[in-house]
Amino acid sequence: MRSFKKHALSIIGTLGLWMTAGAQVNPEIQLGARGVVSFNTDILVHQTTTAVNDFSDTGLLTGFRQKLYNTFRGQLVIGFQFPDAESDLGQLFFHQTFIQLEDQSNIIKLGRSRVRSAMIEFPTLRDDDALEFTDVLNPFSSGENTEDHQYGNVLEYARIFNQRVWIRLHGEHFTRTPIPPETAEKDFSLNAIGFSIQYRVPQTQLWNRPILQQIGIGFNNFLTDRPGYTRRWDRALKNVTASMVLNLKPDPIHFIDLRAQAIYNEGFSEIKQVIDFFTMTRARALAAFGSLRYLMRKLERPALQVALSAGYKIFPDLVQKSDQFQIVGNVFYRLGENFDAVAQLQFRQFNGDLRTLYGESETRIQFGFVYSIDQSWNNQFDDRESLLNLEHGYIP
Repeated sequence: MRSFKKHALSIIGTLGLWMTAGAQVNPEIQLGARGVVSFNTDILVHQTTTAVNDFSDTGLLTGFRQKLYNTFRGQLVIGFQFPDAESDLGQLFFHQTFIQLEDQSNIIKLGRSRVRSAMIEFPTLRDDDALEFTDVLNPFSSGENTEDHQYGNVLEYARIFNQRVWIRLHGEHFTRTPIPPETAEKDFSLNAIGFSIQYRVPQTQLWNRPILQQIGIGFNNFLTDRPGYTRRWDRALKNVTASMVLNLKPDPIHFIDLRAQAIYNEGFSEIKQVIDFFTMTRARALAAFGSLRYLMRKLERPALQVALSAGYKIFPDLVQKSDQFQIVGNVFYRLGENFDAVAQLQFRQFNGDLRTLYGESETRIQFGFVYSIDQSWNNQFDDRESLLNLEHGYIP
């Protein structure tokens, strides 16, 4: 009888351990979605156009996270979005497909994801609303698709010190626009390398409202085929990005912050005239963009946001003085849980050689709605960043 009890207890113990182990290795399942739909009115010189139901940048993300046998955890993310209507990327664009390994101080990412063309987010409706100012532009692109400047194949390592200082090393493959498409080679080698260092207050500490929330500097180097130069460093197109986020009013209900970023493109000295997107991305340029944002929170939830942003970009080496200016103003009002109504006004002005690419000026008026979903099942981990952090956040 005692032998039977011992065997029974042994079997029960083994089953308990097996069930516990099984529960530990079951993956955490994540779902993230953001719907962005707007009614647009574009006012160009001597003409007006409208677009009903602009749903570009609407996307779906799925994620799976797994505890590994060491201190790391693994994650697989697959996501797609609807690209801009005028792009040639088709109906769906897979912008996130990567595997990531991370522990408390290290992150390794391989796959397709957001490239390090920008260091901070600005409170605009879509992430490409001020692309020429907020992102390092892809010199291998024809400029037709905004996604060419934001997504690519990435190999990235990040080291985090004290959960506040982030050092990133990255190698990337930016999309090359085939010219002509039928004769272009299929090249997927690294064509950009860089690194960045950034101080960021952790999400769990943001509500202490420190004055300095974020500051950093980044370097992006595109490995081009610059004619007449043999040294790789001389052929590299070098960009430096500096950014900062300040909390001007550390109030628990009424938030006011200032966001600023500057991008310096060293350019190539032989470029003296902008005739197309190719020469514009290779000309020496300085771009600056800033936002002043007011956010009212009720019961620790966003209720109303008003933001005013402006940017300026100049090309000092061109024979003809060329620059551009943009201003963006918007209002977001929360109608329900993660459901917002938005109104946004944009104005862009171009001078000099840039008028050959963009025209003289453009005004865009937008009204729309944004709905966000962020869910997970079989929760196992504390979140450093949620799945929707991979998407543009208009309420940062």
